[in-house]
Amino acid sequence: MKILVYPHDLDMGGSQINAIELAAEVSRQGHECVVFGRRGSLCARIDELGLEFIESPDPGRRPSPRVARTLRDLVHERGIDVLHGYEWPPGMEAALAAEWAPEVAAVCTVMSMAVAPFLPRRLPLVVGTAQISAAEQAGGRLNVNLIEPPVDLRHNAPHVTGEAAAQLRAELGLDDRPVVASVSRLVPDLKAEGILTAIETAARMAATAPFQLLIVGDGKARTQIEQAAEEANRRIGTPSVFLTGELADPRPAYDAADVMLGMGGSALRSLAFGKPLVVQGERGYFRTLTPDSADEFRWQGWYGVGDGAESGPAALERELAPLLTDRARRSDLGGFGLDVVRDFSLETAAGRQITVYRDAVAGRAAARRRPLDAARSVTQLGSYYVGQRVARLRGTGRADDFNADPVAARARTARGGRRAGDRRGPILYFPGVGWDTIAGTDRHLATALAEHADVVWVDTPHSVVRRRDRVIPLVSHPHPGIVRLRAPVAAGVQRPGLREIASRRRAEVARDYLRAHDLRPRAVIASTSAPMLDVLQDLPGTRVYYATDDFAEAAPMWGVSRAYLSAARERNLRSADLVLAVTPELARHLQRGPSSPRWLPNAAELDRFADIAAVTPAEIPLCGPVAGVVGQFNSRTDLTYLEAVHRLGIDLLLVGPRWFVTDGENAAFDRLAAAPGVHWVDQRPRSELPSFLRAISVGLTPYADSMFNRRSYPLKTLEYLAAGLPVVTTDVAPTRGLDPRFVRPAGTPEEFGRAVSRLLGAPRDGGAIAQSVAGDGWDARADQLLAWLDEEGTP
Repeated sequence: MKILVYPHDLDMGGSQINAIELAAEVSRQGHECVVFGRRGSLCARIDELGLEFIESPDPGRRPSPRVARTLRDLVHERGIDVLHGYEWPPGMEAALAAEWAPEVAAVCTVMSMAVAPFLPRRLPLVVGTAQISAAEQAGGRLNVNLIEPPVDLRHNAPHVTGEAAAQLRAELGLDDRPVVASVSRLVPDLKAEGILTAIETAARMAATAPFQLLIVGDGKARTQIEQAAEEANRRIGTPSVFLTGELADPRPAYDAADVMLGMGGSALRSLAFGKPLVVQGERGYFRTLTPDSADEFRWQGWYGVGDGAESGPAALERELAPLLTDRARRSDLGGFGLDVVRDFSLETAAGRQITVYRDAVAGRAAARRRPLDAARSVTQLGSYYVGQRVARLRGTGRADDFNADPVAARARTARGGRRAGDRRGPILYFPGVGWDTIAGTDRHLATALAEHADVVWVDTPHSVVRRRDRVIPLVSHPHPGIVRLRAPVAAGVQRPGLREIASRRRAEVARDYLRAHDLRPRAVIASTSAPMLDVLQDLPGTRVYYATDDFAEAAPMWGVSRAYLSAARERNLRSADLVLAVTPELARHLQRGPSSPRWLPNAAELDRFADIAAVTPAEIPLCGPVAGVVGQFNSRTDLTYLEAVHRLGIDLLLVGPRWFVTDGENAAFDRLAAAPGVHWVDQRPRSELPSFLRAISVGLTPYADSMFNRRSYPLKTLEYLAAGLPVVTTDVAPTRGLDPRFVRPAGTPEEFGRAVSRLLGAPRDGGAIAQSVAGDGWDARADQLLAWLDEEGTP
């Protein structure tokens, strides 16, 4: 892909540095990136990273039609695939250019503390905190991705600048007192309050725990900060507060510090230097990063809101005192910070960013030509400018407007309590698929739960028009301990306007059954894309929302409105007492408060594979060692990885139905299936699958790189392992909790093929492989869910 990255500014700042360093890493991972914008001090960093720079015309009033036309022309001239704007003005200009150039996709990243409401809702959006992601999703934005400010751990590391830190200390005349450092833009909104508080705190603590304050940066508030520093130094009686101005390379300041003070990207970069961190916010907020506070920062970002600016000096003194007087504590928290920041590596963030680009390119047609979305955006932008003008006339305008109204400062809405259920009552289960479809997560989990409790399975609605649906009883017992209810509705249950009727009919069937048998459910579990928990708020019991996939990302595959799926999910999340997700990635995406949803991954039918060594391998027309896929083939499958395996002369067995949508995908699969050394077997009964697994030596999970796949859990990987097979998977498929000896992720088709070749040539201990997932059966998942229900306090 060719990507044009457009930061809002190229002077020193966290968002701009993130944009440039991410662009360089995306280039290192095989794509072409150019940086567009007005010249600034960061152009030197662009040159250092080997990126091409294209200068923007003077934008004037933002968003600028002149800049949008320039972007459109660059798309045509350079074959740009993605226009990526950072912050709202470049985001709006990229979206406008994409309207004029249908061949390009637009993406916007907002690292401010709030998102401009007038950004088009269908514009793919990247934000920097889980809290902002949750707020935007709840507010109806349809494509939100979380990429926290990344850190280049090669460029930022302890002592990476050699003697530069010692030289900086010498140039400034720093003595043996501990150094507290802040690397920040010196701007009136958001930043200045904390820096001025730190200056005041240096004076307050001069007699009890003296320290030196190093301030690195420049901006409109510099004069005010310089005056405060001069006054503090006069009060202390010795130079203690030092301003360096903007440093082209601020790393020596991080290295010279004993304690860092900061927010956002600067805070994260300080962790890469192994320094303890006091996170700065607004209204007197200061809190040290510790194991106890880490979840708070992962939720709201490296920032917070306190009780009032007047409380700031006392709050900062409380945080600094134990750090300044205890060198061992500084060392321990510095090491903890190094562990934390590894989750924010530039390589990981770039991989996620590439996925966002790929999804944007795939969905570019859906993101444009939405007249209502465009009209809403224009209207809200006009209102914004009117409000800005009024605020300036009143003298209340703020320069950094969307940092001035942070999401973290807004009131949270508390969820109402639930009615107690009956611990002896049934578990009411609303699955995402019917009982008669291919057995998946819902059916396996419900069957395992039925070993411990009665389960009432409420099938997906069925049409009374179809003859085959009318022959199945409305109440049946498909498995011991499970009652299956069916909800007959009129035809067209997936059509807009009829979906709500179908959901309410499904709820009515469940209520009727409970009333008829005088039952109070222990829990109500919804793993469906329909808003069942919202519809069933009157029922007692713990309400559980189980996200077995990212349903909103599935919209293109299912042919269902993304807006409907997003809204239905938010209704379920608001009504849930307990939220479960099939992967940590999806749990993070669905987080709607400081506590993350619980992780409940898929599992394997261990009993099915217990005696697989005695199963006769399926007869297939392949000779050599065989690698294979047993599952389904659809848009989630990246055929280029299978083609790479075949090019190495490795025989391929493909077992499962094909559900490709496009002519190109179907043609590619046909070519692969018809190639010598490849054998495709269409859908087979589940009872036959062990024989096909016995016919292969390495299992393959060739997931395509999409956000849907990154947030889903590959059931086939667990089944391969349970059958004693090592696995090669694309690196987008989650592998957390799996033994790395037996699961090899690969980032490119070539790496994938080489990994398969190595495993085919290595000795295999099927017993040890199967034992690695001995605790990953559906009974274990059911036990975990029941334990969580007990924790929720169900009587």
